[in-house]
Amino acid sequence: MSIERLISDRPKLHARPCGTLVNWAVSDEALKFIYENLEPGITTLETGAGYTTIVFAIAGTNHISITPSKDECERIVKYCSEINIDPHITFLNQGSDIALVGPQSIPSHLDFVFIDGAHRFPFPCIDFHYTENKLRVGGILGVDNVPMPSVRILYNFLCGEAEWKLIKKIHDTAFFKKVAESRIIKDWHGQNINRAYERKTNNKSFLINVCRKIYHLLKKKFSTSYFL
Repeated sequence: MSIERLISDRPKLHARPCGTLVNWAVSDEALKFIYENLEPGITTLETGAGYTTIVFAIAGTNHISITPSKDECERIVKYCSEINIDPHITFLNQGSDIALVGPQSIPSHLDFVFIDGAHRFPFPCIDFHYTENKLRVGGILGVDNVPMPSVRILYNFLCGEAEWKLIKKIHDTAFFKKVAESRIIKDWHGQNINRAYERKTNNKSFLINVCRKIYHLLKKKFSTSYFL
């Protein structure tokens, strides 16, 4: 089936702290883009759970959803049953900082990764760090809520690095294609996100060295006492 049923039904899968059920889905356009870039049997992973989880299920992917909320998972499974979908979903009910590095079997080969779990810093960056090398070259990485400062830093990094190509930005959701394996960088030097700072630091050091040289030249020409 297509995802039109999901978009039409608008099931409420999330809950506020008070218990009221709500819908915190990404835009319909983002859901359609995800669906159009999936194939049955590929391996997919997301941090978070919701409409996107159901889209992965409808597309027939072998999917992993990482969310601490068991209630969300139960609502997703129930809705899939209502629309006659047998989802191939593995739910890991932990924070991604635990699930991605724990003893659970996270596949070493991923075709699509969607980061939409905990948005507080540094979770988006943690999610990226532990999945970037598992995503195959040619695979897609989605990042939701990119205007949020704690997510924006990851978005800015991806936009600047040669290994990632922004292929679509839909409202608050950005999709990147991995076009090359990640470079091994031992320090902050060499990352485009740090280029401006590096240039500023180098320029400052250059000016300091120039001033020092001028001082020493003047000191030799004139008496030392003149500078005291």
